Amino acid sequence: MRLTFPPISLDKVSGWYDTLFNESNISKIERVIINFALVGFLLHLGLIFLTKHFVFGNNFFHITPYYLRAIYTPFSIVLFYEVLMLVMILPQSISSFIGKQYEIITLIAIRSFFHDIAEYDLDKPDIYTFHFLGEIGVDLIGALLLFFLTTLYYLLFAKTKATSQSTVSKSNPKRIRFINIKKTAAVILTLLLIILSVVSLSEWGSQSFHAAINGGEMPNSNVFFYKEFFSVMIFVDVFLLILSFIYSTTYALIFRNAGFVISTILVRISLTAEKPFNLYFALTAVLFGVLLIALFLFYNRSIHLKNEIVNDEE
Repeated sequence: MRLTFPPISLDKVSGWYDTLFNESNISKIERVIINFALVGFLLHLGLIFLTKHFVFGNNFFHITPYYLRAIYTPFSIVLFYEVLMLVMILPQSISSFIGKQYEIITLIAIRSFFHDIAEYDLDKPDIYTFHFLGEIGVDLIGALLLFFLTTLYYLLFAKTKATSQSTVSKSNPKRIRFINIKKTAAVILTLLLIILSVVSLSEWGSQSFHAAINGGEMPNSNVFFYKEFFSVMIFVDVFLLILSFIYSTTYALIFRNAGFVISTILVRISLTAEKPFNLYFALTAVLFGVLLIALFLFYNRSIHLKNEIVNDEE
């Protein structure tokens, strides 16, 4: 007996995106994330309190006994929501998709401050050395520069949209088809994100347990989840680059989207590089994106013919 499966059209899968990420579901997801972040924060605080004062007097699980470390937990949960937001905005535009990646790497950089500062006992005056200033200074300066460059990126992106807005028909069949393809990709990425989360959490939990029992170094969560996710993002960017030919074959668009692939690769490298090289690669990635979109804007305004201006909602 032959098994037959009903055909799944592009429009049907893109409809799943509209159902999955409607306003009501997004609000529910936000509430769940907030609750998880709050519960995780309180649990971490409670565990540190017990470690310092009661149950684990000898710190059996080798938990860092400084309360500032608890900030790391809700921040990590919020970061996961930002990754989900990255998937959700994929159908909007490639530039928005890249901008959200920059937001995530910026938040990862500021989260590093909470991780590093919690390694020190701030009540001990002998910790305030140039090494201490260097450790936390790199995190803070790097995060501020990333935030500045990301803001600049969005300012240029807004100008790019304003330049091309009047030249594009919202009912363009090619544009509609391209958006439906990106919605389909977003549905697939959501499923992949769930799988990656489960696998990464299992691996991180297993290695964390062994490290806690044996007194080893706790594993870096970036290596388990964000490394794998941004590796996938590299291929998603290449996929979008190829599909962008459906919408336009202009030189500027091809160059810009190819450059975005390079930017994502640099973001991926920054997740596993040692400090301060991680911030160097992150800053280079965002700066490269800023220069790309600035040149794209210059090309549209100064060189390209008006009737050939490429809209940024691809």
